[in-house]
Amino acid sequence: MRRTLVSLVALVALVLGGLPAYAQVGQSEVEIVDINGSRYPDGGQTTMVIELRNLPTDLDPSQLEITANGEPVTDLEVTPLVDSSLPVGVVLAIDASGSMSGGPIEAAKAAAKDFVSQARPEDRIALITFADEVLVISGFTSNTQELIARIDSIEAGGETAYNDAVIKGIELYEAASARNLLPNMIVLTDGEDTVSVATLDEAVATVASSDVRVFGVALESPDFNPDPVEQIARAGNGLFLSTPDPEELSTLYDEISREISNTLVARFTSPISTPGDVEFAVAYQGLTAGTTFAVSGFATTTTATAGPTTTTTLAPITTIVVEGTSPLDSQTLILISAAGLGLTMFLFLVILFGREDEDDSSRFAKRLQAYGGKGRPHEEKRSFLERIPLLSRFTEAAEEEVKKRGLLSGVNSALEQANIPMAPGEAILAMIGLSAVGGVFALAFNGLVWGLITFAGLLILMVFLINFAGGRERKNFEKQLPDTLTLMSTSLRAGYSLLQAIEAVSSEAPNPTAREFSRAIVEARLGRTVSDSLTGIVERTNSADFDWAVMAIDIQREVGGNLSEVLETVAETMRARNRLKGEIKALTAEGRISAIVLGSLPLFLFAFLWFSNRDYLLPLIESEFGLMAMGVGVMLMTAGVLWLKKIVNIEV
Repeated sequence: MRRTLVSLVALVALVLGGLPAYAQVGQSEVEIVDINGSRYPDGGQTTMVIELRNLPTDLDPSQLEITANGEPVTDLEVTPLVDSSLPVGVVLAIDASGSMSGGPIEAAKAAAKDFVSQARPEDRIALITFADEVLVISGFTSNTQELIARIDSIEAGGETAYNDAVIKGIELYEAASARNLLPNMIVLTDGEDTVSVATLDEAVATVASSDVRVFGVALESPDFNPDPVEQIARAGNGLFLSTPDPEELSTLYDEISREISNTLVARFTSPISTPGDVEFAVAYQGLTAGTTFAVSGFATTTTATAGPTTTTTLAPITTIVVEGTSPLDSQTLILISAAGLGLTMFLFLVILFGREDEDDSSRFAKRLQAYGGKGRPHEEKRSFLERIPLLSRFTEAAEEEVKKRGLLSGVNSALEQANIPMAPGEAILAMIGLSAVGGVFALAFNGLVWGLITFAGLLILMVFLINFAGGRERKNFEKQLPDTLTLMSTSLRAGYSLLQAIEAVSSEAPNPTAREFSRAIVEARLGRTVSDSLTGIVERTNSADFDWAVMAIDIQREVGGNLSEVLETVAETMRARNRLKGEIKALTAEGRISAIVLGSLPLFLFAFLWFSNRDYLLPLIESEFGLMAMGVGVMLMTAGVLWLKKIVNIEV
């Protein structure tokens, strides 16, 4: 009879307004979360962070006791979390599936906003929702107004990806901006998982292998099985709380906030003066916990003088050895750095001093000049690289591979245009070597993927630099071309032959014109026709303007006429074209600077926000929608820049 009466009372309470909130609290325990780690430096004292879990009474810092190898510590200062500067991180994961529509989602949003409003300025809160997929609404931030606005924007609809949300919340703490936070996560759901890629076992394993404390909140319904939520909370050393009444969610969040606040930050001086493993133990109202750390002990200095000897003992410094996140130790990194710098210096020496007794003339020109000396061609001195057996094999193999693929002439042409005195094999070896150095550094610090990306990026950058240098040489050649043709015209009027006029240009014109015409003189003296020698200049410089000049010279030599007047006419035409190009460049300057500003402004703004307010950018980087938006933006920006370039580039 009594049991029946209790059941009727419970049924009436359920009908009238729902049962009160229910929290499943485990056994009280104490745990050392961190000790003198990188997050809490304190200039000489040891700092320890202790979590007191599932306490039945209010927190009393004065009852905390700490020992080192059984000896009480000295200068113990214990500060509650709310009075400390220890930054706390909380991931709020809210179920936004269709079953939460209406009152439940509004109550969940209200509870989340109340929780955010109570956060300290040092705390960082991230917000994710899960329905058909998991969305990172906001990365870790202390901007309360922004978080509240993001919470208000949540709308319910779709299925429930609970397991994926748990794993995603754990992954948020892997970001660099979250590594200094005391990690916590609150997961709210009203139904079982239906669409997650990950299984419940995978989610539980992810939580158990992390140091994130997970709190599970279940908004119960008659058909809801809260076991998955309870398993996650148990694996995360957190609380499992449930209620059938959405209006009680704020109460549950307050309970979680109180539980997170049951954290103490203790600072003390260790009594241990010898290096070695030290067993630290904490005790609070009968609860105990312990851990072992390796410490360096006391630091002592002795100063010897002419008078009495004075020994100065510094304050004891307890340094805890914390496992670093670097994939390699310091000795390995130093070895890799030394090898990389050595290889870099060697390659630079090869590039700068690999050619002996050479001036600005190209390598091929020097070989041609060897035919005019006393020695025979095969007696020419070998280059620095050719005298090193191993490197010479590499250069020969690289040149042979390029030749097999039909790229030898293109590589050689690019090197000649850029005035780089290296053979194709030598240039390829130098490019691969320098790129490999950068790739090794990226591999050592960031992993294999970044190493490969850096290697490929440096190769592309070097190809771009070679093409840029070649284009600059071509522009300088074409800029000097009207004066070059005028000099040839005046030389012909003075009675010089065409070959003598070319020689005058090689001796009086500046580089790169003098260099190219000097090579043409050498080729003509070896038996090549003057026309073919001038055509070789066109092929090396890729100059359309000089191609027209050579064409005019060939036509004059075939049909006759005054070559001096022809060259003067061509020179005046080129001057007029250059003048018109300058006017067009001045008129289109506004469009070109607009393209530069519009193309570079998003990149500079992104870099500025990344260093000044990274939390503002994290939702854009960590969410799929944000990455898609960035991709679309890059494509549209590229199209706009190409469009503006097409408008302002007017061919003359």
